[in-house]
Amino acid sequence: MVDISSYFVSLGAMAGLVTLVTGWLNTHVPALAKANSTWKQVMAWVVSIAIAFVGAYLGMGLANGLSILWTVITGVAVGLVANGLFDVTLIQSLLIILKAHKAPEVK
Repeated sequence: MVDISSYFVSLGAMAGLVTLVTGWLNTHVPALAKANSTWKQVMAWVVSIAIAFVGAYLGMGLANGLSILWTVITGVAVGLVANGLFDVTLIQSLLIILKAHKAPEVK
C-alpha cells in the first residue's frame, strides 16, 4: 500500500506525482489525447498547482501551513520541475531564499 503523504515531501516527489496524474489524464481524457503539446503543458501547470492545493488542504509536506499565495508559488515551482524547465536543487534554493520552504534536515 502506498502512503499518499510520501508524494508531498519534496519538490521532486510532487513533480513525479504531477507527471503520473498528467500522463493518466492525457491518455484517459479524449480531448487531451488529441490536444497539441502546448495544451498538455498547460494541463501539467494546472495539475501542479492543484496538487499543491491538495497538499495544503490535507496538511501534507511542502504545502502544509502555507498561505494561498505561497501554495500557488509552490505549485508553480513544482510545475517548473515537472515540465523539465528547472532542476529540483535550483528551485529549492530559490524557495529557501524566499523563505517559503524549510531547508531539508540532514540526518
